[in-house]
Amino acid sequence: MQQGSILDPLLFLAYINDLPMVIEHRAIPILFADDTKVLITSPNNIQFQIYLNIVFGQLSKWLKANLLSLNFNKTYFIQFINKSTHASDIQITYEDKQIHTAIKTKFLGLFINNTLSWKTYIEYFKSKLS
Repeated sequence: MQQGSILDPLLFLAYINDLPMVIEHRAIPILFADDTKVLITSPNNIQFQIYLNIVFGQLSKWLKANLLSLNFNKTYFIQFINKSTHASDIQITYEDKQIHTAIKTKFLGLFINNTLSWKTYIEYFKSKLS
């Protein structure tokens, strides 16, 4: 099949359709076109690390079973914080490679940072206007 075919999105969705079913109820998978994000919440940092590693292990098994691999240039995690919480030192590895943490991302066209402020979004548009 040629890349860019009009069937690509449909075939991709059919291929990953079972992904949300392999992730535990503690995580919310968000699939949009070829972009996949997983939201995990926990007010407790230790429990958050446990959930994160469980879900990442489930994703890893699914990837291997479907003969897929992670693009490490596009794989990262963000720990959202507020004034009463601090980011904890979380280490996630996959096949002996470290998954990096990020402080900002683009999510469905919206730029967000780890404090959920509008600063990143405003800075992006300010640069486009000048």
